[in-house]
Amino acid sequence: MTKKILFFGSQITTGGAQKVLLDQAAWFHNRGYEILVVFYYDKDGVLDEWRQKTQLPIQTLTALPKTAKPASLNYLLRGYIRLKKILHDFQPDVIECFTHDAALLGLTAAQGCKIKGRFAAHHGQFVSLSPLKKWLNAKVVNSKWCSGLVCVSERAKNQALEEGITPAKISVIFNGIQPIEADPLLRTETRNALGVQATDFMILNVGRLVPEKSQHLLISAAAEVFRLRPDCRFFIAGDGPLQAQLSDSIANADIREKFELLGNRADVPALLNAADLFVLYSETEGMPVSLMEAMSLGLPVIASDLEGNRQLVCPTDGEAAGVLIPFGSAEVLAKTILRTIDDESQRKAMTAAAAVRIRDHFSLEQSCRSYERLFFKQSDAGASRITSSSGTEHF
Repeated sequence: MTKKILFFGSQITTGGAQKVLLDQAAWFHNRGYEILVVFYYDKDGVLDEWRQKTQLPIQTLTALPKTAKPASLNYLLRGYIRLKKILHDFQPDVIECFTHDAALLGLTAAQGCKIKGRFAAHHGQFVSLSPLKKWLNAKVVNSKWCSGLVCVSERAKNQALEEGITPAKISVIFNGIQPIEADPLLRTETRNALGVQATDFMILNVGRLVPEKSQHLLISAAAEVFRLRPDCRFFIAGDGPLQAQLSDSIANADIREKFELLGNRADVPALLNAADLFVLYSETEGMPVSLMEAMSLGLPVIASDLEGNRQLVCPTDGEAAGVLIPFGSAEVLAKTILRTIDDESQRKAMTAAAAVRIRDHFSLEQSCRSYERLFFKQSDAGASRITSSSGTEHF
């Protein structure tokens, strides 16, 4: 009998957690599992577009007017009732909830349903997450309602422990991606479309425009970079609540001709092919998909020195695949960008190390096989399962 998995996310938007959810769902679908993808609501109004791009069945629980608050009791109750019905009709063997909000709603709604595997996932803590939500999430995850919590990095695991999650509940499974292939023709076409000259040095950031991504520091750094390297061009691909504020910062710095906000883009692989350097200077990250994709292509990267980034960029057993710097200083970021632009030999070394690092250790296949073993407790003679002294399991 075909096993069924329901993947539950909080909102349809362009983000790393959503990409991980869809990539996982597609992998299990291709393996012959029956899949259903459910989101609480369609934040960006792109449900129909997503349905056209994938063979996966995707549903939402509520249709929110733009003026409505997703956390309002009325809409939460509607979503809960709708999810209860979906779970009853679909009868999944496993449910995986991808955010704190999804875990609170999904694991609660799963009670009374005959679901053998009930999992939450921790992709990194958002700055805006309230202490109450962390406390409630810990209560639910630590209860018999939840089979386990998957953390996508050691940093995410440490954050979960700080939130009060029982160590025995935690499994660490790194995110995995499909590597992006270099395409010289696509690079040329994309640069031409962006108005980037062949002699320009293109610097790219990909991420939602939210406080924890700290793109304001990249804007400040760019103003300093342009003084010494007027041939640079900066781009940010992503959308979010800080768009107007960041646009004003770019205008106030008088760099609008060389620093562009691209909004949500469906062609991130093309943008990465076009770029010469990738920068992710966030305040907090779990295991950032955008950084992994840039590295898989062999793109030189600069990132904030966070645990999740460190696992990707600076392994203890190999050559550094990028540059890590302490978070919080636009001046340090600007100096690092300038130094990296000037040091071509360093960029070439990072390029080779980055591609090997991601393709050998962070593939989608490796990650999803670990989820499969966790979900269904399948034995695999070719893989080991290590339990640390804290009780945390690594797959």
